Amino acid sequence: MRNERREDGAPRPRAIYISPGDPWGNPRGGQTAFAKQALEAFGNRFAVVSPAEIDDLPVGRWTLGDWKGEPIWRFNIGSYAPRNKSRAPLIPRRVVFRALIKKYLPEIYEIETKNIFCDSPEVLGVLKKYRWDSFCYRFAGLNNPVEFSRYARLRFLGGWFHRRMLANLVELKPDALLAAADAETTAQFAQDNKAILKGLAIESFPTRFDPSVFYPTDGLAERRELGWEEYYPRLLITGRLSWLKGWDLALDALAILKRKFSNPRLIFVGDGEDRAKIEKRIRELGIQNEVCVEGFLPPSEVRRRLAASDLYLISSLREGWSVASTEALACGKRLVATDVSGVSESVADGKNGFIVRNRDPEAYARAICDALEIPTKNNANEFSTSISKRFSKERLRLDWARLWKPLADD
Repeated sequence: MRNERREDGAPRPRAIYISPGDPWGNPRGGQTAFAKQALEAFGNRFAVVSPAEIDDLPVGRWTLGDWKGEPIWRFNIGSYAPRNKSRAPLIPRRVVFRALIKKYLPEIYEIETKNIFCDSPEVLGVLKKYRWDSFCYRFAGLNNPVEFSRYARLRFLGGWFHRRMLANLVELKPDALLAAADAETTAQFAQDNKAILKGLAIESFPTRFDPSVFYPTDGLAERRELGWEEYYPRLLITGRLSWLKGWDLALDALAILKRKFSNPRLIFVGDGEDRAKIEKRIRELGIQNEVCVEGFLPPSEVRRRLAASDLYLISSLREGWSVASTEALACGKRLVATDVSGVSESVADGKNGFIVRNRDPEAYARAICDALEIPTKNNANEFSTSISKRFSKERLRLDWARLWKPLADD
């Protein structure tokens, strides 16, 4: 590996980035979106270990690839994306990802840098068997991924998984431990787990958005082009269609709103294992004409729908720091949200939306009505756009380099 790099004249990476998704593709989850942002911030300072869903790369060895015209080291662990995004894979992706990292870690370890970053708890037990000069870990969310798994039969393992994850982190001795959660939630998590963490400090590290993609645009023009002019209010939810997103609350609230508004509309942009359940519940409530499930769309199309919508909804039971909510803020949207991590720093009651602190559809519907009264200018709420600047990916390079030495400028 060392000779090959010198012959090719490739830059020496500062750290290895292990990603469960392909950052060269179209991110459909927070972890892959963050990986893409990391590459945009640091480029070939990272060598990337990930599946290759869109490129035809050799599997199981380091190859020299390209990131926006710059050479970058890549290690393809193989493609394992499910073909049908509306169903959960038979074998959980986390299990497959861990098995592939375990299989290829001896080859991954051949690259000269021994600084490593990951945000996938399932691979910590594999990584701890190797010696690293520096380790950085990011909690993609402070919710237990097994306790709240889409695979209900596995949730009983949640307590064991949580304890094992934290014990592995302690053994890896991270130089930087980050959390995609607000400061209050991060502090409470550290307090609740101080006996296991043994003094490890956790930094709140919010999710970022891309300001070149998400920004306020002409909502009236977008409504005309999308055929949304006849609807009001136009409500938008984006992301994976999973029970954890609490879609039942949004649907029940829409059925209530139908009594007040003659032609409301709720649009889901996303797909997932709960799509069939959502469509069944829509029929049960008799709101087939008021709900549209559009499936996954590229970011530019998501922005168009954000521009055309009147409100962005978060009905989740649990969240990390939602990528989708920061994108909605950047587009100037007013938000109605359940009380999940991040919203306390994103939503101010009466200024750019409301936080609903229970799962009462009547209360959620009232909050939607109240949020529609909050002023906008040119279809954007100025408070939302001002808050969003704190979460721009343009700050990622500075913020992360300050916390983890391998990424700092010389």
